[in-house]
Amino acid sequence: MSTPFAALEGRANGAVLHRLANALAVVGGVDVPVIFDKPYAAPFGGEADAAAPECTGPASALGTLERDSALSIDGVAYEVETAESDGLGFVRLVLRSA
Repeated sequence: MSTPFAALEGRANGAVLHRLANALAVVGGVDVPVIFDKPYAAPFGGEADAAAPECTGPASALGTLERDSALSIDGVAYEVETAESDGLGFVRLVLRSA
């Protein structure tokens, strides 16, 4: 049974994704709207560290993913490096190229 807060949280998370999602992740054949951040090309020819690509999306769709899980974002294949739930219905995935 869903609590009133859970329903409110679900509506708020849906609104966030509706406004801020900038990519589609494909997880197990299902399209999932995500907020995707991919850093620009590695600076100085790869000699300096750059941030890894990451995405944030609904825990209902991304919550089962763990290290080495496969997904694609906008047609590019990635594997999960780390998965972190925020406890509020979203999961942040740090990715690496597959």
